[in-house]
Amino acid sequence: MKIYPKDSSAEAVVLADFGESTISYEQRLGFILTFDRIRRIKILTKDGLKWGDFSIPLYHNSSDEEKLANIKVVTYNLENGKVIETKAKSDSYLKEKYDANNNITKVTWPNVKEGSVLEISYKVVSDFLFNFQDWEFQTTIPTRWSEYRARIPQYFNYEKYMQGYVVLSLNENETKPSSFTITSAQRINGGISVTQTSTTFNQDKIDYVENRFRWAASEVPAFKSEPFITTPKDYISKMNFELSFTNFPQEFSNPGIKQYMGSWEDINKTYWEAVGDEITGNNSLKNQVESITSGLTTPEQKVNAIFNYVRQNVLWDDTYRKYPENSPKKTLDEKKGSSAEINFLLACLLDKAEIEVSPVLLSTRNHGFVRESIPVSTQFNTVVCLARVGDKSILLDATDRFLPVGMLSEECLNGKGLVVSKGGFKWVNLQPATKTKTLFSADLSLVESGELKGSLKVDKNGYDAVDARKLYVDKSEKDYLNNFTKGRSWTLSKSEFQNVKEIQMPFKEIHELTINEHITKAGNTIYLSPFVLAKKAENPFKQEKRNYPVDFGHSFDEMYIAKIVIPDCYIIDELPKTKLFALPENAAKYSFNLVQFGNTINVTSNLSINKGLFTQDEYANLREFYGMVVAKQSEQIVLKKK
Repeated sequence: MKIYPKDSSAEAVVLADFGESTISYEQRLGFILTFDRIRRIKILTKDGLKWGDFSIPLYHNSSDEEKLANIKVVTYNLENGKVIETKAKSDSYLKEKYDANNNITKVTWPNVKEGSVLEISYKVVSDFLFNFQDWEFQTTIPTRWSEYRARIPQYFNYEKYMQGYVVLSLNENETKPSSFTITSAQRINGGISVTQTSTTFNQDKIDYVENRFRWAASEVPAFKSEPFITTPKDYISKMNFELSFTNFPQEFSNPGIKQYMGSWEDINKTYWEAVGDEITGNNSLKNQVESITSGLTTPEQKVNAIFNYVRQNVLWDDTYRKYPENSPKKTLDEKKGSSAEINFLLACLLDKAEIEVSPVLLSTRNHGFVRESIPVSTQFNTVVCLARVGDKSILLDATDRFLPVGMLSEECLNGKGLVVSKGGFKWVNLQPATKTKTLFSADLSLVESGELKGSLKVDKNGYDAVDARKLYVDKSEKDYLNNFTKGRSWTLSKSEFQNVKEIQMPFKEIHELTINEHITKAGNTIYLSPFVLAKKAENPFKQEKRNYPVDFGHSFDEMYIAKIVIPDCYIIDELPKTKLFALPENAAKYSFNLVQFGNTINVTSNLSINKGLFTQDEYANLREFYGMVVAKQSEQIVLKKK
């Protein structure tokens, strides 16, 4: 096969992917979980060669770790009509630390080329029965056949839920009688002599019911990522497992029901008991707080001062954590920490200033969205703060030195967060209270040589201001300007930046410049685009149908105002017409207005996206809306020489 018929653009195709998870009993170990897998991939193009790398995750807790066994990695190539088999050597497997509870074994196939078939088989043996293997039926290349089986004794109850939009070809469930034997030893003393002591062995047969599941999907299309999603793993078709409870009979040493999933109240209680003292304790920091808030009288002033102190004095190490490894005092001394350590330091200082504060557990966009119907703490991967001042609740995240009070990083804008407190939990919406807005203002004159000369002003608020400050401060003004003019025929003669360090204020930039584009001459006719900035060159939504939501993260406005003066030697022959259109319930709105006063043209364009999330049912309308914006902004002013 040179091309996969179902998807001629595919760089590779999963020929078959089989997995089976089994819970069985062993006398020495008790119940263990084994996962067996065999997978074959066909490489079709050079771009597909990257599929010659594979990672196997292995969960660990302290020194106890899942075991990898029976690994076999083989590359098959067709050479001169014969199948040549190349096996990977054991030294090609590389074990690396991935995060606090996961290591990965990296595998590289040998002799991979276009046309190769890559096969891997392996077994994972685990004591962590709560870590039942999930199964992805879909990946970013097409899959001919994907099948997963599970054999689970009646004692284990897992919540199983399917995500994604692939329809399963098989979905079977049956019960079968099964059993295992427990051997026990008993020493019998037959008399005074030691030699009269003997050992007898008893065997008890335990009968139980085994639940057997089989799921399969055929001809699964490749998952194609589109703009404005959280993470592909939220939408790839997948079977998920969460251990809800176990229920063992009296024959076992730990009979009865043991809850694992619990409830959100249980999670709140467990988390607060683990970390609450980090906030309410550490009284040695009181003097530090008194110094930070000296002379301040209102709670708002104190929140601002403490927040600014933490974000300016402690550097984020770029890791997301929900539990701090260091105390707030140590984090402050080391001036560096994870998201949990920095935000627990912030919460501790606020507490010492007598500001009511709570930790908020959440999942970053890259980690995936939180299902409120599945109360498991593994859905969260980081923590921020919620401060209460009067009747106001303020979300705070001190990991980003460019974030003002009341704004979380864009990576944290992912549904809801779980507010944890001694008195109980509640959910909080993570959407920002204020809208992101950018205003572009142009004051330009068209000169006879065909250039536009004048000034541009840009006012950025919200996340647009955060992004601009990051680029300006982390790089340099020169790099910022190079990025601003990249791909444009512009010559800047002067630039000025305002409010660079005042993160609560708009980020402002002013440029004096000459523009050598946006104009097309055809004889005595000039075609002039009214947009020198803020133009949507193409519709970001390419696919006619989309199976998952459009998640912008937050609402935003983009406004463009321009004054263009035309030279006296030209007359205005044709102007784009005024236009206004909107989506139902004003979810998105666009207005365009162009007015002529003598030889001056005034242009106003305003794009408003008034909510952060659009469902797949709203996609068709949103796609059409953006298509209309692109079409409108592509219209030109027509000038003719007198």
